[in-house]
Amino acid sequence: MYKRITALLLTVILIALASVQVEAAPFVPYKGYEYNSSDESVPAPVGYEPEMFSLGGDIGCGDLNAPTDMCVYEDNLFILDSGNSRIVVTDANLKYIREIGEISVDGESLNYKSATGIFICENGNILIADTEGCRIIECTNDGKGVRVFKKPKNAMIADSILFSVKKVIRDHNGVTYAVVDGINDGAVTFMEDGSFGGFFASNEVEKTAEVILNYIWRSFMSEEQIRNSKTASPSSITNFDVGKKGFLYTVTKSSKGESSVRLLNFKGSNLETQTEFGDLEWDRKIKNSVSTSFIDVDVDREGYIYLLDSARGRVFVYSEDGYLVTVFGGVGEKVGLMASAISVETLGDRVYVLDTVRAAVTSYIENDYTKTLKTAMNLLDKGEYAKSRDYWDKVLKYNSNSTVAYYGIGLALDEEGNYKEALGYFKKAYNNKAYSEAFKEVRKDFIKDNFVILILAAVVFVVGIIVLSIFLKRKFSRKNAYERSALENKYAAPLFTLVHPYDGFERLKKEKLWSIPISLGILFALFLTLTAKWFLTGFSFNTNRPIDYNVFITLLQAFLIVGVTAIANWAVCTLIEGKGRLKDIFCMMVYALLPLVFCEIIGVVLSRAFTLEEEAFLIAVEVFGILYTASLIFVGFMSIHEFSFKKTVLSIIMTVIGIAVIIFLAVLFVGLLQQVVSFFESIWSEAVIMS
Repeated sequence: MYKRITALLLTVILIALASVQVEAAPFVPYKGYEYNSSDESVPAPVGYEPEMFSLGGDIGCGDLNAPTDMCVYEDNLFILDSGNSRIVVTDANLKYIREIGEISVDGESLNYKSATGIFICENGNILIADTEGCRIIECTNDGKGVRVFKKPKNAMIADSILFSVKKVIRDHNGVTYAVVDGINDGAVTFMEDGSFGGFFASNEVEKTAEVILNYIWRSFMSEEQIRNSKTASPSSITNFDVGKKGFLYTVTKSSKGESSVRLLNFKGSNLETQTEFGDLEWDRKIKNSVSTSFIDVDVDREGYIYLLDSARGRVFVYSEDGYLVTVFGGVGEKVGLMASAISVETLGDRVYVLDTVRAAVTSYIENDYTKTLKTAMNLLDKGEYAKSRDYWDKVLKYNSNSTVAYYGIGLALDEEGNYKEALGYFKKAYNNKAYSEAFKEVRKDFIKDNFVILILAAVVFVVGIIVLSIFLKRKFSRKNAYERSALENKYAAPLFTLVHPYDGFERLKKEKLWSIPISLGILFALFLTLTAKWFLTGFSFNTNRPIDYNVFITLLQAFLIVGVTAIANWAVCTLIEGKGRLKDIFCMMVYALLPLVFCEIIGVVLSRAFTLEEEAFLIAVEVFGILYTASLIFVGFMSIHEFSFKKTVLSIIMTVIGIAVIIFLAVLFVGLLQQVVSFFESIWSEAVIMS
């Protein structure tokens, strides 16, 4: 009886569980990530989840053939089905509504089978970039032809250039912009009446090594050689979109395969110079480097920027202020991945990506994490910091790596007057400017609370400096012209040369009082100072990342530069009758570095008490140290080589040339050494294969 009752209860429980409907979580074939303050990718929640993958048959319009672009107008999606010379119109759920086929303008039926771009204006008119037709077709939203833009008859556009329009848009003022293949002077513009408006926003020429070298060579060429030489031209715009405020966002793919994003005002000036878009950490992993290659940009109704990376099939989402919201997508065959992403569009809480190879559209929908993050960002943009606090706390529950969440909470605390606590959040967000502003308030409160103590400490400090100066002057000054001071010895010589450089360097040379151990100690002190500057500079001024610290480069700055300079100076001065030995030159240069070391240490200490508004004082301290060291080196060269002023200047110029020669020979030697190693490696590989 007991077994029967147990079996009956289990049966009832199983039936009850089977009747409960459980909604399965969508499968996401990619991982979310964002970047921390060190530009390293860290895990983050997925911001958009794949909703549906729609072929032409799923949409209800038949097979798509080489679709090339999309555009959104009101609540509908317009797909440029280029291979079929039509525009397919769907609703937000990718269900077929209607289509636009051939367009008639002035009685001529126009086919746009090769079109690569589409744009819908504010009044609903459609612009089609008919690439092979070398024209822009404008029609109404229901497909009635309006007019055709053809190649302008202007001397600025060569006759040999075809008007192969790739992309087209129109701004709020009725100006039409066209990206034309082969024209690198910027976008071709047409005014509202259809007349040619000139070029807009040309990119700058990339300053590569080849470009710089060609520029130098052209100064030595004849006019005929210049005409026959290769000239560098800027990269042309890849795609663009109109932002919320009427400004243009453009993406450009460089010759290196990298992409740049620009926000252009009506004059064509770039307003976006701070934000780094795309993947950031790949430069640290050169062997695995794949440059982000943006092929399309879309700006939604709230001002969020969506950048499509054709290299990895990913969509990067940024706020209007340049904060990364999320990254989603990838390359593959599963739903949510792309084979060849070519266009991105947004409609409400959905994002659509067009895959030209698979002739399909994939839609993604934002989840609760992205909705919460966007709400917080919108409140932040409006300056409602206190209201955004609860949303930022929710964002941190989703994603503890969110730097923008730490920044938002820091602003809320700052608005409340809780500056000391805000400092920690600004530091986690790695926002130097906000940290500096909060630190200024913390410092102000500290001064108010400890004003009397600080005044007494300042008085004691000044009096102490005066007393110490008097004591040192009596202790170490010369009693008369015939006696030496206490500093004029081998171990205190570096300090003596600070005050009496000419006499000090000359006496140390004649009496051979230079000390190699002391010199190496000073260089090691310089190494420690440079390391301290990297890690211990006040956060307001410290833009260094611990991960980027390279002990080899720091050693190079501290030791090798001085050594190479000493060797170069010794080599060139032997040709112009310089009297200094290599040891004299090396020790003199090291002793002359003391002001620089002292000033760098002072700068590090002051940086922890100053704000960004007082940066000029830190710069002044550093410049003083550099100039003091440079003047000591100059006087040192005059003293140990027994040169006149003009001859010293000549020797310095020749030293710079000598340094360049040494570097060139070193690079050449390393290159030859690599070839020798490669040669023996190939012989060894062949020997292994033969055996």
